[in-house]
Amino acid sequence: MKVPPKRLYILTGKGGVGKTSLAMAMTKHLESTGHNVKYNSFYQEPERTLWKKLALPVLDIDLNTSAEIYIGRKLNSKTIASWIMKTHFFKSLFQMIPGLGHMILLGHILDELDKNPDLVIVLDSPASGHALTMFESSSNFKKIFRAGLIVKDIEKMHTFLSRPGHLKTLIVSLATELAINEARDLQNELANSNGPDLNVELMVNDSYLKYLKDNQIDEKDLPDFLKNKIELEKEIIGNIKSLPHIDESEQVGVIEELAPHMGAFL
Repeated sequence: MKVPPKRLYILTGKGGVGKTSLAMAMTKHLESTGHNVKYNSFYQEPERTLWKKLALPVLDIDLNTSAEIYIGRKLNSKTIASWIMKTHFFKSLFQMIPGLGHMILLGHILDELDKNPDLVIVLDSPASGHALTMFESSSNFKKIFRAGLIVKDIEKMHTFLSRPGHLKTLIVSLATELAINEARDLQNELANSNGPDLNVELMVNDSYLKYLKDNQIDEKDLPDFLKNKIELEKEIIGNIKSLPHIDESEQVGVIEELAPHMGAFL
């Protein structure tokens, strides 16, 4: 079995750009090439019906469950942790400080990777702002607490993420000028954030350029308005890796069609 180049893939970007479908497609690609891989929906709403249709290998754990497990470990009591998580104080705390829950869940995912040396996890990250909060929160909490159990856990997280070949962050964007600019802004923010190197790369979804090439369609045969669109897309995308345009109405079909193309982003 070939060892994949990364242990953790995190897909993020604006809402509606196809993060979930692409994260699932990457999971299916890795599975099809013989890797021990699991998909995690992180802060997204679990789509268990779709998972079942795809026979998708999943790490099915949400924020509240992860937090309960974490607190239970620290207190050596699952019962007390369960009671604490049901209190209004802790429910309010996670709403006021969303980065805390994100950090705990990310830590849980890293624990799974640490326990299983051949495991790869594909994380379907929240939209751009939440992803930035997730990464920045660990460094922020480290500054706040300075020492203690939480800081030790944060340092362990940073050590794991900083190891060569462990992490790749993919920012998904549509092929429009606004979307690409927003994706590049997020790329710069993530690259300059405190903490480990996030190994950030852009990827463009729904590229008509690749569709034309794959289907051997000559641009000269297109109407003028499509020629203009293609020229604009060429200028916007530049050298960013892009995905093929999938002419499929069902999400299961889209994911299965995309899976073979995901190797280019590993």
